[in-house]
Amino acid sequence: MKNGIYFLFLLMLGISCTQKQQKPTTTSSMRTSEFITVSNEKTVSQLADTLISQLEEKGFKIIANIDHSIAATKAGLELRPTRTLIFGNPKGGTLLMQQDQRIGLDLPLKILVWEDEAGDAQVSYYNATTLTSRYGISEPQAVITKVNGALAGFAGNNEIEGASVAAITPQLITKESPYTADETFEKLQEVITAKGLHIMAIVPHDKAAASVDLELRPTRVLIFGNPKVGTLLMQSNQSIGIDLPLKVLVHEDANGTVYVSYFDATFLTNRHGITDKTEVVQKVNTALDGITDAVITQ
Repeated sequence: MKNGIYFLFLLMLGISCTQKQQKPTTTSSMRTSEFITVSNEKTVSQLADTLISQLEEKGFKIIANIDHSIAATKAGLELRPTRTLIFGNPKGGTLLMQQDQRIGLDLPLKILVWEDEAGDAQVSYYNATTLTSRYGISEPQAVITKVNGALAGFAGNNEIEGASVAAITPQLITKESPYTADETFEKLQEVITAKGLHIMAIVPHDKAAASVDLELRPTRVLIFGNPKVGTLLMQSNQSIGIDLPLKVLVHEDANGTVYVSYFDATFLTNRHGITDKTEVVQKVNTALDGITDAVITQ
């Protein structure tokens, strides 16, 4: 059972090992201990297809394969090839959510595949410590350290130290719902649809946990977006594609209280150094606030 965390993250290394033959190099502007970017000689389309195939071979389920550039074109905008792959393994994810359900907002895992200004394909993902540190999950430290060492090989670096990440509490907006988890999540879907937004994926973490004989209180994520707004942000920095589309988490705590949670858009854009889209960010924050208020209003 305790190997679940190893399985979730370390299989990600298995995908990357085949890419190392092309001797990836870390993009200096993106090289931090939290967010890793490596170059690859394939095209974005070829690389995404290869990753999907290898993920499935390793037993991962592909939750969503989002082509941001196609969505941009449909919205009448331009964006270099940018793909977000969302994938997961219920066992590993459940073990983390059993410690703090809020980490469900950052699960399943994601890989961003994108083309830079020079026309080179890049692969980006978060250091494993980033995901756990946001929620104060620090045990087992030996596993986290081992995962970071493994991911260092994927990044083409000799070593990546564990990231020291500030807790997400100030940036995580959480509202109490007067409804059950089922009712709240159903209402969330209704509100999103009514506003003309696109639902990209529904992630019922609790049901996934049950499918592998693990227990998890109601914990569900709705992934949705507006192609035009997302494109405008990615035009400033494509790396934010790993945090798009937007997500809202619905979960029930040990006391039976249901909550609706999401990240403040300013937090997401600051994370990727986007400072020229203040008006867009404000609109996203206003929209998220309105959506979640509508969900919990009796």
